[in-house]
Amino acid sequence: MSEGNTMTDQTRHDEAQRGDQPPWGPPYGADGHVPPMPASAPHPGQPAGHYGGYGPPAGPYADAYGQPNYYGVSAAPKALSIASLCCGIASFLGFGFFLLPQLAAVVLGHLALNREPAGRGLAIAGLVLGYAAIAITVLVVVTLGVAFSNADFIAP
Repeated sequence: MSEGNTMTDQTRHDEAQRGDQPPWGPPYGADGHVPPMPASAPHPGQPAGHYGGYGPPAGPYADAYGQPNYYGVSAAPKALSIASLCCGIASFLGFGFFLLPQLAAVVLGHLALNREPAGRGLAIAGLVLGYAAIAITVLVVVTLGVAFSNADFIAP
């Protein structure tokens, strides 16, 4: 089989597929002429008059297809949980010398467990850090108290 026969077979196949269709013209804009826009078409940069002729969307909570939009739901509050976690972390960064961050982490953590079910993990983390910091602080205070009470360098 020669390549010339393949081309004629391809041409016959194309003509059989096309049937009564007219031959293809040049691609759009190939001759350098672009037809003008119809008078009813909106010009670039100007909004279309009326949503393509179908009317506005149905209600403020619907998308362009009239389906309800479920993305408008706000996130559950987690402020107490985040505050508890921040106070628990702050107590380990050296700010827990006066027991204020530890106590705040514990109080806020318990409040968050009761009021914010979405922030349960953060609240538990704040509680764990707060209770651990309280335990460490009490242990350090007791150790220092015992050490200073048995010290020989304290004058009577």
